[in-house]
Amino acid sequence: MGLNDILAALYSCLPETPSSPAASLTAATSNNGGEDRISALPDDILRGVVSRLPAKDAARTAALSPRWRGLWRSTPLVLEDSHLIRPAGQRGGFEFDSSALAGAVSRVLASHPGPFRWVHISSNFMAGQEEALAKWLRLLVAKGVESLVLVNRPWPLDVALPASILRCASLRRLYLGVWHFPDTSRASAPPRGPGVFPRLQELGICHTIMQERDLEYLLACSPELKTFALILSYAAPSLVPISSSSLCCVLVWLSMPYEVDVVAAPRLQRLILQSIGTIHTTKVKIGHAPELTVLGYLETANHVLQIGNTIIKAGVTKVAPNAVVPSVKVLALKVDFGVAEEVKTLLSFLRCFPQVETLHVMSSSNKNEEEEEEEEEEQDGKDAGDGSGEQLISPKFWKEAGPIGCVESQVKKVVLDKFTVGANELGFLKFVMARAQVLKRVVLVLDPGMSPTAAKEALSKLASQVPSAKCASENVEFMGLPRPMAAWSYQIASDLSLSDPFPAEGGILVERP
Repeated sequence: MGLNDILAALYSCLPETPSSPAASLTAATSNNGGEDRISALPDDILRGVVSRLPAKDAARTAALSPRWRGLWRSTPLVLEDSHLIRPAGQRGGFEFDSSALAGAVSRVLASHPGPFRWVHISSNFMAGQEEALAKWLRLLVAKGVESLVLVNRPWPLDVALPASILRCASLRRLYLGVWHFPDTSRASAPPRGPGVFPRLQELGICHTIMQERDLEYLLACSPELKTFALILSYAAPSLVPISSSSLCCVLVWLSMPYEVDVVAAPRLQRLILQSIGTIHTTKVKIGHAPELTVLGYLETANHVLQIGNTIIKAGVTKVAPNAVVPSVKVLALKVDFGVAEEVKTLLSFLRCFPQVETLHVMSSSNKNEEEEEEEEEEQDGKDAGDGSGEQLISPKFWKEAGPIGCVESQVKKVVLDKFTVGANELGFLKFVMARAQVLKRVVLVLDPGMSPTAAKEALSKLASQVPSAKCASENVEFMGLPRPMAAWSYQIASDLSLSDPFPAEGGILVERP
């Protein structure tokens, strides 16, 4: 990923600021005397109005009338630093001055008595602004910041984040981006314990250098933490240990640590894994997580699954009772159906989750563009089976595959995403249909990279083969989608109000007789 890609991905994960630069304050007046109707509203409503204005406009409300004079100072502060960037006059756009922006942020934080409801600082280059940063953190600690987004935009990575960030005990939400995290083993860090972040419920660490011990420190110091996200982390920390009695949701988003280890998380409901490519393999270890309901995407090429002391490998036809996770109801997998070994690993993974009711399977090629072009050249003029270059799996393999508990007795809905309707993909679909006794719906989404002609041929192929396939369950509904579904996002993946956070709906119905 290039710098612009990293920034775009990082900013897309940040929480939305409650104030808006488009907000304005216009007094509603009557036709006969210019009566100021807004000022007549109760103080609580006026404070709500002020809190939705950009900070510079909110502060200016004191000049409207004596009625407004004390409202901004008595309203919990909402500050978005991008709202303080000066317009560039007649040239249009904005005039960016790092020192001027730092000074404006300092003045707002110093002039408001607190508390600070929301502070979002993500528009400045912090290299060279260390003194201002230290001052901000002192003010944030002293005035009780509740939600803090603090991003060094955009570089370098080794700008040190002051250890005073660990003294913001009032925090409920914290997102940190592009820093070198303070060493929590030093004397400057508060002693590990629940008193460090007693109210923190949401934590996002974005493209930040930190050690395993620092992550363990944060989790141990946050007794109320519900959501933790590691975003755009490539190798630091290399190990992500999850031990928390409060965590409900963990997201390893656009990240590739060497190991994600769910050691003890008795309330964990959701583990989201969204990688950024084939940098290296990641071991996913699931220990004590009795309430884990949603898991994915597990990747057959890039993930090594370990449950308890058992490592799940390709070709495993039977798993021990202590190598299953019966709590998982929604499972998402990525597999390259053109690689026979990955298809075998897919079936091995499925055996570890006997109670899955909704199964998402994304067809995902792990070849880069150059490899795909070379493969096409090698296949040119050769008999390659179906011409796709995939390692064809014989019908005998599917027929002789051992039992898979979730497929045979639990799965009610299957979503097959980015399908090209290749021979192995169809083989898997027919395998599921032949065994799934309670299956109610199958949703197929074609690969958005397919040409219109290829997509039409794929749907025709699907329509000709699905109705004649053997099906263990009656009244199965099929949906074939010639277009991609709504884009999956960090916000959707982390929304605990959704029982299934993976995209799945909409499209064209393909009827069975």
